[in-house]
Amino acid sequence: MRAPSASTASGDRGGLGVVIPTLNEAGSLPGLLGDLERIEPPPRVVVADGGSDDGTPEIAREAGAEVVRAPRGRAAQMNVGAVALSTPWLLFLHADSRLPQQTRAALQAWLYSPPQHEAAHFAFRLDERGPWWTFIETGQRLREALTGMAYGDQGLLVSRRRWEAVGGFPPLPIMEDVEMVLRLKRSGGLDRIGAPVVTSGRRYRRSGVLRGWLRNTALIGLYRLGVPPRRLAPLYPPHHVPRESTVPSMTRDAPGKSPAGSSLPSALVLVFAKAPRPGQVKTRLAADMGDEAAASLYRTMGRQVADGLRGGPYRTRICFAPPDARDEMVDWLGDHGLEFQPQADGDLGRRMEVAAATAFREAEKVCLVGTDTPAVDRAVVEDAFRQLDQADVVVGPARDGGYYLLAMNRLEPTLFRDVPWSTAQVLETTLARARSAGLTVQTLPMRVDVDRITDVPPSLLGTAS
Repeated sequence: MRAPSASTASGDRGGLGVVIPTLNEAGSLPGLLGDLERIEPPPRVVVADGGSDDGTPEIAREAGAEVVRAPRGRAAQMNVGAVALSTPWLLFLHADSRLPQQTRAALQAWLYSPPQHEAAHFAFRLDERGPWWTFIETGQRLREALTGMAYGDQGLLVSRRRWEAVGGFPPLPIMEDVEMVLRLKRSGGLDRIGAPVVTSGRRYRRSGVLRGWLRNTALIGLYRLGVPPRRLAPLYPPHHVPRESTVPSMTRDAPGKSPAGSSLPSALVLVFAKAPRPGQVKTRLAADMGDEAAASLYRTMGRQVADGLRGGPYRTRICFAPPDARDEMVDWLGDHGLEFQPQADGDLGRRMEVAAATAFREAEKVCLVGTDTPAVDRAVVEDAFRQLDQADVVVGPARDGGYYLLAMNRLEPTLFRDVPWSTAQVLETTLARARSAGLTVQTLPMRVDVDRITDVPPSLLGTAS
């Protein structure tokens, strides 16, 4: 979603949104939510849950927080939570953190008159007292003074403008907070708020205080020396999950079957595409690279999407325009594993609504995608269908304020009517309509729609000839 830029005007406190990633945090979350309620005016709070089975989402909703489902992993969850908000300021907090009164006051004061670089972290404090705990706190203060490094359990307060400028949290299995701090420091600076975010010492208690400190210090040092996060992740103990998520996974080996062999609910993917005619497709991209090159690139992206979707446990239907282009579409995309249907007349919303209404006469789950996001493939669509077991609607947000995917358990016409298509308000409007209709919504990771030459992945630039 392309949300409004953060205001730097003094006194703008009404635009604070808080993102809390969770996985089985029923014991810790109520304390933090209680602290947030004491902030004036109260911020919007989004709990981005990674599949809790201990009642965490229900606790969050009862406390007045919004809950969104996200792929498991702190970086992905925080990005999904930020997308679900439209506030100009974002505060990322761990669920086991607490905000004492002095910290709430410091936060409010900072938002009254934020520094020009529009990003800050808090001081570090643990919820335990004693010599070893003091040693850890002192070590972090020293490290912060020498290197300027802060970590995720210190909280991160950042304007949406800055968050978007650095691309959100990097999709790393570990050290996403370290990398985010480094990017913010390199791209404009990071302030320090002297009041502390108090964080739980539970990970230290679980592994032993000294052992936990040595482990964390070593991992951070190895990362700064260039060791890939995927190699470090197995060395960091995961948050304990009592039992596996109950969300079923779709097998890649037996289309139409679950891992246990039972039939999946009928599912249909609708791919919206235009005949790749120069001058009639990717007109904004053509302004950068010419009609022929833009059409050539569109052909490559469309074929990549179609090929990436073939063979899944669902039917795939190409909804094409203009209506006389069927043969052209088959020549372009091939007909193996694909169905073809012309789009209806009217604006984009009307065309999608008609296609979805037709699909729901044949299937229980429907997913709409376009050809502007070449990263959309079978895995992305299967994830969307899985999440429909937990929600009424699944949305894949695009960086330009639209969406690259919309999956539904039932047709809701208001999602398609009177939407300001081709603007930065598409996603925000769609999410608001879903909430107004009483639908539960899950979101996928943000991706880039290819509209301008700066959006084109380097791997595809060579195809635009």
